[in-house]
Amino acid sequence: MHFGAAIYPGLICMAMALLALPALGQDSAPAPVADVELPPPPVVVPVLYAYATLASTSSVEQTCWQVLIPERQYLVRQNNAKPWLLRNAVPLIGAAMGGFTGGFLLKRHATAAVYKRWAVPVVVGSAGAGFVLGPGGVAGAVIGGSIGDKLGKHKPAPIAVGMIGGALAGKAVWDMVFPPAVPPEPGTGPDDDIPVEVFLREQQCGTRLQTAHSQSVYRVGYRFNDEERVAELPYDPGEALLVSASGDVTGPARKRLD
Repeated sequence: MHFGAAIYPGLICMAMALLALPALGQDSAPAPVADVELPPPPVVVPVLYAYATLASTSSVEQTCWQVLIPERQYLVRQNNAKPWLLRNAVPLIGAAMGGFTGGFLLKRHATAAVYKRWAVPVVVGSAGAGFVLGPGGVAGAVIGGSIGDKLGKHKPAPIAVGMIGGALAGKAVWDMVFPPAVPPEPGTGPDDDIPVEVFLREQQCGTRLQTAHSQSVYRVGYRFNDEERVAELPYDPGEALLVSASGDVTGPARKRLD
């Protein structure tokens, strides 16, 4: 009696536990997941045309740059920048020497009447010759004339030959010792020698137009749903594009279309 009375309560508890198991299993089951609608995949469309555009801005600025100029051009410009008297000092000295020498020789070897008549033309002509020949040419003419006078025994022809030869020689020696500030211009004849060109580097400053270019923008045309559309892209689109369901460009297709 006592054993049976102890078993009945245990059996009742087990039965109640077995009846509760289906309910517990039903409560712990996962809830059903609702269906999620995914966006449609992008569509590949061909590129109709594409050209790059550059946005540029221009401004005028003060700047300096390096240039190459011929040496003779540089010397001519430097010589022209000098005052007129300083630039023509040597020819003016030669003109003064030539005029004085011509007048002195005329007065010494001619009569008073001849000197009075021809003084001005001889002095002016001698001054012009001295301006061309320079001091060296005038000095050479005087020396050559003296030598011709002694060798020719006071005859006019030897004196004239001596003066001409002495003038040319004196000018050549003067130019060798004191070269001119500007070398003579080279000849342009077919038989003239071709001079060696020497160039100098010079810095020049002034206003220049400065233009700056921005990054390229590609204007691309494509067709979507029988409608031609245009888009501006920061990259080269290639031959095809990926577009969304609404027709917006999502990126390059990165493949060739046959």
